[in-house]
Amino acid sequence: MFTLTSSFDDDCFEYEDNIIHVDMAFDNILRLFEMFDDESLLEFEKIFIALEMLLYEYDLVKKKSYEEQLELFKFVMKEFLEIDLDSDKKEEGAPPKKFMDYKQDADLIFASFFAVYKLDLFELQGKLHWKKFEALMTHLDDNSPFKQVIGYRTMTVPSEKEASKEYIAHVRKMKRVHALKLDEEQQNNDDALSSAFSAYKKGGK
Repeated sequence: MFTLTSSFDDDCFEYEDNIIHVDMAFDNILRLFEMFDDESLLEFEKIFIALEMLLYEYDLVKKKSYEEQLELFKFVMKEFLEIDLDSDKKEEGAPPKKFMDYKQDADLIFASFFAVYKLDLFELQGKLHWKKFEALMTHLDDNSPFKQVIGYRTMTVPSEKEASKEYIAHVRKMKRVHALKLDEEQQNNDDALSSAFSAYKKGGK
């Protein structure tokens, strides 16, 4: 959890008498999410690649069995990204509809960070912590390009009793223009780690 007393120098943990550091740079985490959407990779391969991406000292664990690396992966996801792969939340009804995509919305996110915070995300690669990135993105100004687009995607088209025909037509146009270009399966994913859940549930097969 992100708090004002958080120390991002402590992105590490002890494993078999060794200190292992976790790469929590925002661009590394975004590449992690993209990797999990890569259909050219087998599910069990994604676990190994994820750990190699996340752990600076991956050499210390790369010879471990798949089961051991899977447990380590689940630990890192839960402790550092607050994603519990053992949770059954995905089985509790239909997941919420997806309204954003880091890859498709990359230009909007970049423009919004620059407009609101005067931050160049390209210059901050390898520097800006993921949790800081998340907090800043969550609280972007409502007038920022990214928040405006999210507003249209989440907006319910008003009825003729609520708005003029011109405004209704405008809202529908904006929803079409800014709609996510995702297939039906992706639309129903509530995060980019759906295949990680799949890998875990299938035991890596």
